[in-house]
Amino acid sequence: GMDDEALGSLCVGFTLPGHPDIELIPGGADVTLSKSNLEDYIGRVAEVSLVTSVVPQMQAFRSAFAELLPLGACAVWSERELASIIVGASVRDDACWTMEHLGAHIKAQHGYNTESRCYQDLLAVMAEFSTEDRRRFLTFATGAPSLPIGGFGGLKPPLTVVKKEAPPAPLTPDQFMPSVMTCANYLKLPEYTKAELLKQKLLLAMLEGQSAFLLS
Repeated sequence: GMDDEALGSLCVGFTLPGHPDIELIPGGADVTLSKSNLEDYIGRVAEVSLVTSVVPQMQAFRSAFAELLPLGACAVWSERELASIIVGASVRDDACWTMEHLGAHIKAQHGYNTESRCYQDLLAVMAEFSTEDRRRFLTFATGAPSLPIGGFGGLKPPLTVVKKEAPPAPLTPDQFMPSVMTCANYLKLPEYTKAELLKQKLLLAMLEGQSAFLLS
């Protein structure tokens, strides 16, 4: 472990990490971190980060929720079920990412149908997504990092895949990226010639689109 000298060299006081104006104890900005107070520091950071700082938000949520449903009625659900109702389906739920589930709930329109090769390639790529890929795709396509209850079947409007307009010659669809209209859950997908190229372009669009808002 680190000794007092090493801890002191970090220049960490009893303030919330990233928020030097929030003191964990009175005068905390002037208290130097040491081995003797390290455990207390960690406990106070956890308390503020996970409890104190979110109490107002949780009280507001609880009050609003109680206007819709008596809080006692929540006892019929387990903690996991209640979390699913509030937060939605976990991106770790593999049942929402099978070819069967994707094909049943992702629509194909305006140039594609459910038998289109590019549509089927898209579903196959999505079915192989890692957990992080799933989160990035959902953020890219819907604006939210998770699915509602029911997976893709719970999206309103449903996720719809349409063919991106072909570019004028000599350009080809393979040179273009997918784009989205997140407010409509609308994915505009070029008609790529190969599934591997579709995967490369989609993953790149997902990565670059995490913090972008474009009108396309």
